Amino acid sequence: MKALRIFFVSSGVALLAACSGDPGGGGFLNSTGQVTVTTPSPTNVSAYAAARFLEQASWGPTPQSVQEVQRLGMSGWIDQQFKTAVSVAVAPSYVIDYDDTDRVIRDKAWAFFPKTFYDHTLGGPDQLRQRAAWALYNFIVVGSAGYAYGKVEYYNTLQRGALGSFSDLIRNVTLNPLMGEFLNNNQNRADRPNENYARELMQLFTVGLVKLNPDGSVQRDATGKALETYTQQDVIQATKALSGWNNDSNPFLPQTNRSNYGKPMIAETWQGAHDSSSKSVLGSAISGGQSASQDLDSLIHILVNHPNTAPFVSRRLIQNMVSSNPSPAYLGRISAVFSSSRGDLAQVVKAILLDPEARAGDDPTQQIARNGKMKEPVLAHTNLLRAMGCTQAVADSKNWHSDRVYEAWTQQAYFAPSVFGYFSPGHTAPESLVPAPEQKLITADELRRKASDLTNRMEVKTDFTQAGCEVDLFINAAATSDEALIALINERFFKGALPAPLRLGAKNLLSQDLANQTPQRKFTELLQILISTPTFGVVK
Repeated sequence: MKALRIFFVSSGVALLAACSGDPGGGGFLNSTGQVTVTTPSPTNVSAYAAARFLEQASWGPTPQSVQEVQRLGMSGWIDQQFKTAVSVAVAPSYVIDYDDTDRVIRDKAWAFFPKTFYDHTLGGPDQLRQRAAWALYNFIVVGSAGYAYGKVEYYNTLQRGALGSFSDLIRNVTLNPLMGEFLNNNQNRADRPNENYARELMQLFTVGLVKLNPDGSVQRDATGKALETYTQQDVIQATKALSGWNNDSNPFLPQTNRSNYGKPMIAETWQGAHDSSSKSVLGSAISGGQSASQDLDSLIHILVNHPNTAPFVSRRLIQNMVSSNPSPAYLGRISAVFSSSRGDLAQVVKAILLDPEARAGDDPTQQIARNGKMKEPVLAHTNLLRAMGCTQAVADSKNWHSDRVYEAWTQQAYFAPSVFGYFSPGHTAPESLVPAPEQKLITADELRRKASDLTNRMEVKTDFTQAGCEVDLFINAAATSDEALIALINERFFKGALPAPLRLGAKNLLSQDLANQTPQRKFTELLQILISTPTFGVVK
């Protein structure tokens, strides 16, 4: 920890500058606040701009992906990603068919998904789709409950729908068996209604609690009170429309795990399962006499076409990909795309990434102080491993058996603690009015592990080399000279724009506390401290 103290004393100014927009620290502020940047063409995308774009549109830049964006241009890269095959998790038999009461077998089954997730994020070609699916998961959440197979298939549901129709996505999410269990819609019957899913479908997945203007501003009455989007009567009516569904069962699986998570829920046909009476939700009628499937389609049409849904969904996608605090103008532009395309997520995601406000910082002199987002632990972790050249999940044999992988410690992917996700979209830093949702996860434990964990894990170097990580490239640079190591880290992890104070701190650390260390330890000690700074941890 002495080395850590010395480093931060020598480079502490950089930590402030990275968040403040101070030109001396690498965060550049446009004093006019105006955005005049246009989308770069393939011939003028700098390596810095390409890497910055990939921080927003992928799980992190690599030398190869930076070159690809420079060759195709940002719009061309997005179009190519639309054509890329979906990365889906194919559950093996030991994940589908296991006895949940056997801890050893259960642990092996649960270890499948983290490995698959990191295999996909580090080596999967469909980077944009995966990032869009992750953005969607941050508000269309299945929590930590359920079985291993269910978690796999919910992930697949989001992967397949991340760049498709929002209506289709909501339908598939509604009929996903794990969602049915998590929010109890598989227990919702006409004669014993369960309102849980209907309420969360409106509150968290589509229209939200309060009425919004297209730019995301809240509609208020004459006294200044926010207008509510729906009432308890709307919840009751939506619950009726959602009644009559249950998980498809597989009698050949163990008693503890009989749901067939690989198939959508089925509409039960016995009398009293579905409420076929006429209904009214959010002021729109649903005709009586319809089937469960027809009522579901009618309800989804009402929700997706409600004027709140465009700004509600657009804000969450922008927050998770580009900026925690988008301007009203930015949000208004994306809401317009959502509405005009009838919820075509491919068009919405492309508009988010190519918007002038998203691209302003591609020229460091045009950065806007309010723009950007903190990298939540999962995103910071994938950025780290992809920059190291890793192409598949890294085993964690240092601390666990071979089934476990090197994960982001304080945020398990697709294992949010509750239906409200990992953080609230309106979460602000202490004594601040500026939304910074991911900051809730940047705890002291997260920072401590980020600043000390890599050296510990790298004691089993083969875990990294077997995953394709180019650790020898960095070790050889460290053995060559301090300057060579700093230059390589600068290129891979800092878009070639490591601020001067951090560069000076790195030189001091290498020449003092780390002077007598092995090349491997020089590399890991320096890197884990540098990635603990806002310069790495904030997407600007």
